[in-house]
Amino acid sequence: MKRIHIKLLLCLALTGLTLTSCQKTEDEHIEYISRDGFYSAPRSVYFHFTSADDRIIRESYGTRPDALTEFTVNIPVRHTGTAASTPLAFRVRVDEAASTARVGQHFKALESQYTFAADSLNGTFPVTFIRSALQTEEGKADTLVLVLEATSDLRTAFTELNRITVTASNGLMITRDFWVNSSYQYFCGDFSLKKYRAILARYHQDEMELYDAFSHLGNVEVFYQLLVNIEAALNEIGEPIPEATKRALQQFRQ
Repeated sequence: MKRIHIKLLLCLALTGLTLTSCQKTEDEHIEYISRDGFYSAPRSVYFHFTSADDRIIRESYGTRPDALTEFTVNIPVRHTGTAASTPLAFRVRVDEAASTARVGQHFKALESQYTFAADSLNGTFPVTFIRSALQTEEGKADTLVLVLEATSDLRTAFTELNRITVTASNGLMITRDFWVNSSYQYFCGDFSLKKYRAILARYHQDEMELYDAFSHLGNVEVFYQLLVNIEAALNEIGEPIPEATKRALQQFRQ
């Protein structure tokens, strides 16, 4: 009996010792979480990518009015940690070895640094492209690779999230050669940039959206709306309506 009692006391003593050794001291806390439950990760700037496609921002200006000589792209950034009551600075540099775009020729010089607004985890910084120097050939674009850099306010802790690529061109997807002897010419008449832009204005200046409409001429609703848009665009710029478009619209409107 006495032997059992001694073993029990020994077990209790060992258990107490184990529990004591597992308890954290007043100064210990889980990484980035303080004892009072607040998130306290270091502040680090990064590019947020929801998919692999987000790593490249593609800009095409060929469909825009000629009067527009510059275009500004606002690049989104985020930072980890808590929001600050004052602005937080970060830097951006150009990876010249990986870029074909050149400062002063294809885009304007970047600022020495940019800032997140106070009380914000999200921000942007602008990149302004110079239209006259950009590629105009179909399928070609100038490439600008940007890299985030740390400051005393913000670290750059994520290697894979520190770089982003912007491609910019001044070309068109649909060229004059593509237009000839196609449905574009049949329903719109001969190619002109003015005409093409007027029609694109009805499709959010999106060449793929217009191409998709021409690819679904068998869909009655899509075809009719395409004809209406072509008619409106050509009337707007004072161009004649092709006979094929007139006949098709008459059939719809009978």
